[in-house]
Amino acid sequence: MKKILLSSFVLLNVICFGQNIKVSGKSYRPMKYKLLMVNAFNNKYYNGNQMRDSAAVDSGKFEFVIPSQTADIPYAYIFADRITENSFYNSDTFFINSKTKNIVVGKENLPQNFEVTNDETLIKTEVLKFQKYFENHNKEKDAFMKASQKEYEQIPDKEKVPQEFWDQYTSSENKLSVKEDSILLNFVRINPNSFVSLWKLVEKFERNGYSKIYDEIFSRLSSDLKSKPTAETLRLAIKEASVFQIGKKFPGSKIKNIKNPASEFILPKAEYTLVDFWFSSCKPCLEQMPNYVQLYSEYKSKGFEIVGIATDQKKYKNNLQITIQKFKIPWNNYWDEDGKQSSDWTITSFPTNYLLDKDGNIVAKNISEKELSSLLISKLK
Repeated sequence: MKKILLSSFVLLNVICFGQNIKVSGKSYRPMKYKLLMVNAFNNKYYNGNQMRDSAAVDSGKFEFVIPSQTADIPYAYIFADRITENSFYNSDTFFINSKTKNIVVGKENLPQNFEVTNDETLIKTEVLKFQKYFENHNKEKDAFMKASQKEYEQIPDKEKVPQEFWDQYTSSENKLSVKEDSILLNFVRINPNSFVSLWKLVEKFERNGYSKIYDEIFSRLSSDLKSKPTAETLRLAIKEASVFQIGKKFPGSKIKNIKNPASEFILPKAEYTLVDFWFSSCKPCLEQMPNYVQLYSEYKSKGFEIVGIATDQKKYKNNLQITIQKFKIPWNNYWDEDGKQSSDWTITSFPTNYLLDKDGNIVAKNISEKELSSLLISKLK
């Protein structure tokens, strides 16, 4: 389809690993290749505790050695299981601290399960507390995903998934996310020292970008937790991304026009401008292009503009240019090489769009094609 965590009331201010940590693991999940262990989130949140290593799984057993580093809170990681040469399946998020000795991947007699459990008492206890609080919501999310997957599988041509499916999927997903934000806020009110919640807030912010409720959730964290480097990094990131609030002016940038590298990013003069973040191998991004082209041709003369910001890696620049030609995209596209600017703005989900008014102020985020069409019909007669 398109697009855990712990509280401690008795932690020392700094937990020093001191010596390399040898973590033994047992896997009930069959591994075709080596098991890859990586950060669950952006490196900037890890305070030097970044991880990227692989280990062979022999008779269901494996071992990782975590380098000696300073850890002020348990850090969040994931396992990646390589399914094919270029595709991976990720585990649930799990945590490691200086006392972790053993972890278990999956469950016996459930070969596809990719949960990860930790034997360290504090982590185990606090993760279970967090999961228990979110239990009903997680069941609702699982039911939604299963129903959506079933509906998706019934679509005969996967190359032509109806836009209505994506609109409905995105709308339902957003509603569940908003509900989850409220549950997280309530949990933090009860458990302000929960670094499970801190990492969950990192996850939500990295996935969704700025939202006022993320400011409130962060403010409810304990002073001790907010003093940690991970929390301070998150605070600064939320502050920087707050420029994308509804009503604020869309920020400037020095990214260059794809067709004219001498031309830096500029917003056109129009009654409404849609700023679309995309990349050339993003299937949902490409599926909406024909409709955007149609809307653009109908409403450009009436005051509607589109600006594209493509986040393709440098090695895919040629594919980006071919894609623009293939879809006959008539509006200006700017190349955010390797997504550096978008990452700074915490735009990590694609497509993402912002609708601007004539003064360049944000009036909507992730407006659907149906909503956009209705707005243009009513406002640009």
